[in-house]
Amino acid sequence: MRLYTTYGTNNLPRAIRFYDAIFSVLNQPRLPGWNEGRAGWGTEPDAGTGFWICTPFDGKAASVGNGTMMAFPARSAKQVRRFHAVGLENGGADEGAPGTRDYYAPDFYVAYLRDPDGNKLSCFYYHYDPAKDPGD
Repeated sequence: MRLYTTYGTNNLPRAIRFYDAIFSVLNQPRLPGWNEGRAGWGTEPDAGTGFWICTPFDGKAASVGNGTMMAFPARSAKQVRRFHAVGLENGGADEGAPGTRDYYAPDFYVAYLRDPDGNKLSCFYYHYDPAKDPGD
């Protein structure tokens, strides 16, 4: 399956600054082929995978979906914490601090953000072991 995701934005330069920052934490570079109307990030553009932002094609304002969220995998709990911190530093809003949650498995470490347009994002790490992670 080839997959890419697109979120709409009402302020492309602001959204690019936010996503450049959080995707740099996840080592996901900006993809080639973007222009004044859109930008994308990922490491496998030929496979069709990636994350894109643009102003909506219909010319109407971008809006968020209730219950809609994109989740990005991390390589460590430290990377999840950095994703969250960088997102907040670049105009995002906290939607859930980094940590484990009672309703998930105890080795599932996650943080939640809203981008500057209000879209919900998650960064997660499986196999979290608090004995091996002293935190930052």
